[in-house]
Amino acid sequence: MKVRLPLYGPARAEGPLGPLSLRRKALGILYYLALEGPTRREKLADLLWGHGAALQNLRVELTHLRQLFGKEAFRGSVLELPPGVALDRTPAGEEVLEGLEDLSPAFTDWVQMQRARLGVPQEGLPLPERLTEIRPPALVGLIGPPGSGQAALARKLAETLGLPFREGLGQGPGVFYLADPLPSLDEALRLRPQPGQVLVVARSRFGEDPAFLLALRARFPAEITRVLPVPRLGFAEARNLFLRHLPFREAARYYLESGGRPGVLRELLAMGDSQALPQRVRAMVALEARHLPQPARQALEVLALHPGTFPSALAEALGFGGYLGELERRGWLHFLEGRYGFTEPQFRRYLCASISQGERVRLHLQLAQAFRELGDLVAEAFHLSRAGEPVEPRALLRGLREWRRVSADPQFPWSEFPPPNVLLGLGPSVPLEAPEVFSLVSLGGEPVEVPLVLPEPMVVRLEGQVYQELPLGLGPDAMSFPLRLLGEERSLYFLPTPSGSSLFWGTVLPENPLDYLLLMLPGVYRLGLGVRGLAELKLRAYRPAPGTLRVLAPLGQTVEV
Repeated sequence: MKVRLPLYGPARAEGPLGPLSLRRKALGILYYLALEGPTRREKLADLLWGHGAALQNLRVELTHLRQLFGKEAFRGSVLELPPGVALDRTPAGEEVLEGLEDLSPAFTDWVQMQRARLGVPQEGLPLPERLTEIRPPALVGLIGPPGSGQAALARKLAETLGLPFREGLGQGPGVFYLADPLPSLDEALRLRPQPGQVLVVARSRFGEDPAFLLALRARFPAEITRVLPVPRLGFAEARNLFLRHLPFREAARYYLESGGRPGVLRELLAMGDSQALPQRVRAMVALEARHLPQPARQALEVLALHPGTFPSALAEALGFGGYLGELERRGWLHFLEGRYGFTEPQFRRYLCASISQGERVRLHLQLAQAFRELGDLVAEAFHLSRAGEPVEPRALLRGLREWRRVSADPQFPWSEFPPPNVLLGLGPSVPLEAPEVFSLVSLGGEPVEVPLVLPEPMVVRLEGQVYQELPLGLGPDAMSFPLRLLGEERSLYFLPTPSGSSLFWGTVLPENPLDYLLLMLPGVYRLGLGVRGLAELKLRAYRPAPGTLRVLAPLGQTVEV
């Protein structure tokens, strides 16, 4: 049997069908043999028990292990791992051998030595600016969804303040972290600010403030109280902490599937698959959703089948309009620019994971019908495809807006501007009001844009990398759009295929890495992304000058001559 032992993150043994049910000391034996190699029985017994009955206790654990690995495993005076058991050294968390710290004093020392030798450099989660101002005594409320790293932030705060980190209530100086299940309301009414103490209370992103936190906020002075949402990790932070060993495209997939939430990211990395549904995360999301009334939870699960923002009219057409206010109030949805979106879009897959295949097909057909009535042919085609129905690309193209037939194509006939064969070089560089290096991140398909103001004709160089998820080569609905540079009169859409070609499923990219020279007229432009995706971009502007580069005008791709 093939068994994987992840070195980073929660210690566990994973077989072909999932985690194996092992006692903790048996698990400790596997990890010790994986890291130290063949070991005498006496040494392992002394390490894990250190008393007269140690060898007898070891025999009990080995008998437990043989029930999984076979009768011939773990025999003889020198123990070694059975065939098929392998240590996975992929960095996927902040700690080595999480959960094996307290098997015995001697084993704890060994674990700490392994962490010092093998641990990933621990920059730690960045501390939000509002927490850098905290001084004891203080009350801190951290609002976040499952996997947002509230406990890690509390530890970082304790480290910054030079105070011990403690879980639960206690006496003396320290950062005291309180999470579900929280103490009672009576306990909150007895608490007062104490010198040297910081109380950190974790509160779910979904639902209402618990009575314990409300009572503390009523009793602690406002000037020593901070209640703030736990911020997502930025893509650059996530790469530095967890994804530095991955290429851009794979790192982008992991980041989008985690929503920038470190706990979710660790679980996905531990499984080695950005598309996995870790049971731990799935259970936490299901537990949060259980607090909703059953009809509202059903509405949330059905709406989660659409991977983008949606109008309220969609929910009305599905019979869910009456639940939108409840879902928004409880923090599951937000309303922006006339459309609803998921506040934590990475949880969509978990919310609809329990829908059976037959029911899923029926719901996709229902969504397709609703979008047809709303006049959104792209969303209709998307859900028909999800239901296994054929989609006619030519019919779909005829119903698209004009921009969907415009791509970065050198043959596109621009008018009222110098012809595309004009030869230009790069003159002096010109500073732009927009940042030179920046990221565009759309976790849920919501549009993200940066402005670009050009006071004179310029050659703009656009470089970078982009990962965008474009079902059918277009996006999940008519409001979505791939990477684009939008002008007042002329725009450029980086479509993955020429306008007349057939459409297809999958994640598709424009030229990657991007490297375009664009001759642009004066005006205000917006560079943006309107599908689930991520771009790391660099913009530089130059005054045109005679030279040896052919630049397509006014927007297009550079051709060397």
